[in-house]
Amino acid sequence: MRKIILFAIFAISAMIAMAQTNPKPGYVITNNGDTIRGVIDFRTNEKLSKHCDFWANGGAVKTTYKPGDIEGFRFENNGKFFVTRRLNVTGEPELYFAEFMVQGKMNLYCVTHNFDEFYFFEREDGEMAELTNRVANYQGDAKAALQQVKDDVQEKREQYGKVKSLLLKSWKAVEGMDDNNMSRKKLINVVREYHNDVCIDGGKCMVYEYKENSDKILHFKAFAGYAYYSTEKTDNQYFKEENYPGNTYEIGLGVEMDLERIIKGFRAELGLAFTPKYESSHDFNTGWRYKEYTFNYYTEYTYTKYEKRIFNLSVGAIKCFGNGKIQPFIRGGGFVVRHSGVKEEYRVKTKRSDIILQDEIEHASWPSRMQHIGAYLGVGIQMAINKQFVRLHGDLHKAFTNEGDMMKWGITAEFGF
Repeated sequence: MRKIILFAIFAISAMIAMAQTNPKPGYVITNNGDTIRGVIDFRTNEKLSKHCDFWANGGAVKTTYKPGDIEGFRFENNGKFFVTRRLNVTGEPELYFAEFMVQGKMNLYCVTHNFDEFYFFEREDGEMAELTNRVANYQGDAKAALQQVKDDVQEKREQYGKVKSLLLKSWKAVEGMDDNNMSRKKLINVVREYHNDVCIDGGKCMVYEYKENSDKILHFKAFAGYAYYSTEKTDNQYFKEENYPGNTYEIGLGVEMDLERIIKGFRAELGLAFTPKYESSHDFNTGWRYKEYTFNYYTEYTYTKYEKRIFNLSVGAIKCFGNGKIQPFIRGGGFVVRHSGVKEEYRVKTKRSDIILQDEIEHASWPSRMQHIGAYLGVGIQMAINKQFVRLHGDLHKAFTNEGDMMKWGITAEFGF
């Protein structure tokens, strides 16, 4: 287990060390109202609320703007829009780059701090109300945690009351405020309803950046591949010294989490692969392996046949390189393997000279169980197709446990959506 942890730490550290900035086309708006185009480092909302790393006109010189240095910045193609605002997030009013979500008779801003989201509703007359979406993180003993829960519930009740008071000119907006739903889509729709009910000049409110899939960070994938086991041993097999190499195919499903805004080209992955039937193939014609040795004038011949189903659960990370449609990548992480339907057939034939002393055929099987824990490392090529992707990669899986031994080489094709 220590080897697995050290491998995971090494792999993750290497990927982080190779992390690059995440440049996206955009522009900054100076305090004089001028627009300067270039590229902006597209990071998490929390990081963007504190600083903006900007390269003017694609130049090599980076300028870091703090809230107040500029009026705001925005990513191209109707991307995220951040503006300087003085807001009370931590107890004292401070300058932030607040994400500008809706502009109209009611403005809506958002600041992320310590993973909590602070929404600010600003009416056209300047009145403002706050709504906090907190991440549950209750610490301390049971009594302290219970008190924190009560405080959060009380804060939520008071905040919803103030927001609804701000929305009183639109009953549709008030009714839309549901304290069980604080999604971005819901809050944007509430502010939009308010604007539509209050605005009498026909002007439309502006919704910045938000799209149905704009905050999508989970991607599902299906894959299929070929695997060759150069080493395959388990702790239950009859002949402990035997190795059961063989080749097979596997299919599977997985999910990936996009961490692009933390490390460019970086994703976490979770996959479950299934091999319907693995059968050792020591001899291409018969599937049997023969063994012969001599001791005390006896000669013993043995052969074994081994088959099973394999489930492989893997957790790791992927790091892509480059900005084109075709990108190389590396991947690595840990895995656990579960065997089921294991069957072993073996024959022992012993003779002295030409006299057969023993000739037995035995069958063995054992229940499903975890057999291998280890790490994997691979390289491959990814090609983007609209919002989908296809990949081809080669991988090495190596077990590090005492439950036998396993080394697998594989080639896998993936389709992600």
